[in-house]
Amino acid sequence: MTAQTQQPLSGTYDRSEMRYRNFIANLQETLAKEREKLKKLSELYNTYNTYVWEGTDFALADVIPSTITIEGSSNELMIACRKPNGLSKGQFVLGEECIIGRISDVFPQISKAKVVLITDPTSKIPVKGAGFESVMKGTGNNSAKIEMVRKKVEVGESVFVYKNPEFQDAPLKVGEVSKCERNQKDPLLWDLTVEPACNIRQLEDVAIIIMNMKK
Repeated sequence: MTAQTQQPLSGTYDRSEMRYRNFIANLQETLAKEREKLKKLSELYNTYNTYVWEGTDFALADVIPSTITIEGSSNELMIACRKPNGLSKGQFVLGEECIIGRISDVFPQISKAKVVLITDPTSKIPVKGAGFESVMKGTGNNSAKIEMVRKKVEVGESVFVYKNPEFQDAPLKVGEVSKCERNQKDPLLWDLTVEPACNIRQLEDVAIIIMNMKK
């Protein structure tokens, strides 16, 4: 009789212990992720806030891998942000210290937002590089174009966001020249193909730049 009553108690204890161990493991993993996010935020503030923009804030968000589209006529992804407050259309998004796109839609009810990448055909961004200032237009298939540049530009040259009131004179890399070809209509000019400055498929998280301009 004694053995029969002890067996269920032992099983209950084992299950409770396992639940406790799993609970602790989940907490430890959550703490580790929060520490990593805090570290990334600290690095962003130290890199940009101290000497570039006054009143800049950043919001970290996780990339949803299954939503990444960088082929064809649509280049976009979805991000999950725990605190979507302050997010709005048009805000630039950083991935691996470079601009990858802009917020195109915010869904506060599900704490998510859509990012249109710099390679999307709807994307147009003023840019500058080695000896040129122009507008970069997305072409789809993970690339963008800068047309009718007056001088030849070497492959590998960096391209930066330009003439944006939010950034003032702060340089923010947006891509690298992957090809430089003669313009078909005017052989004295050059057309540049630009690729993102990071591997978007491998991004796990991004930072949204939130500007709090002083009135």
